[in-house]
This record gives sequence, structure tokens and C-alpha cells, in this order.
Amino acid sequence: MNIVDRLKEEHRVIQSMINDLLRGPIEDSEKYSRSYIELISRVEAHERGEENTIYQELMADIQVRPIALQAVEEHRIIKNALKDLTDVEITEEVWIPRLVVANNLLSLHIQIEEGNVLELIEQSFDDAKKEELDEKFVKEEEKLLLAMRR
Repeated sequence: MNIVDRLKEEHRVIQSMINDLLRGPIEDSEKYSRSYIELISRVEAHERGEENTIYQELMADIQVRPIALQAVEEHRIIKNALKDLTDVEITEEVWIPRLVVANNLLSLHIQIEEGNVLELIEQSFDDAKKEELDEKFVKEEEKLLLAMRR
């Protein structure tokens, strides 16, 4: 698999996870909380994996560096929005509205990333480089997920 296909697939998985939280009943608060923690872990590992692979590569090119810096800033904002929710009980009235805002930020970021960044990768790197970035991304993401689950 190449990095572009992997990231698109992961975007779909992450978006599905947050949509499940938005739709799902909160009757089993422990299960719901575990799902939310899993979402945070996945998003964090995904973003850091991207930053340590594709964004690191793109920042080396002065012409596309601003695009990479913007994406990293979007990661920071999304991470903060998701982590801010950990201070709110899922039964509080503000929980779903805040989750909706986090989802909106995440969805917009994915649209921008897939429309701009992944297109840049498609155009800038050959198949071998895209596969190399994919392997590096997978290793990075797995390492981060393992560390977070300890």
C-alpha cells in the first residue's frame, strides 16, 4: 500500500469512529468513554505519524512548507479540542456540542489534507517513495499507539 491510500483509509476509519460517538447512545458510559479514548489515541498516533513522515518530507521544500506548517497547526488545534473534552463528563449537556465542533475541525482538516497535501504527495513522489513513507508511517503509528496503551 502507498501512503496516500493508507491515509485516506485511516481518515475514513477515524471519521467513522467520531460519527459513531456522535450517533451512539451514551447509555453505557464506560463503553462510550473507552470508545472516546480509543478515538483520541488513534487521532494522536495518526497525526504524529503524519508529522514524522509526510510533513517532515514536505517541510524540506520551501515552496510547500507553509502548507505543511498549516496542517501541523490544524493537528494541534484538533488535538486540543479532543483533549479538552476529557475535562467534561459525557453526561454533561455541553459534551455533544463540543464533540460536534471537534468533528467539524477534524472533517475540515481531512478535506484540506486530502485535497491539497495528498495531491502534493501524489505529484511530488514516485511510487517507491510513497511506499517507503507508508512503511515509515505504519511503524511510527504502531510505536505511538503501543506507547499510549501502556
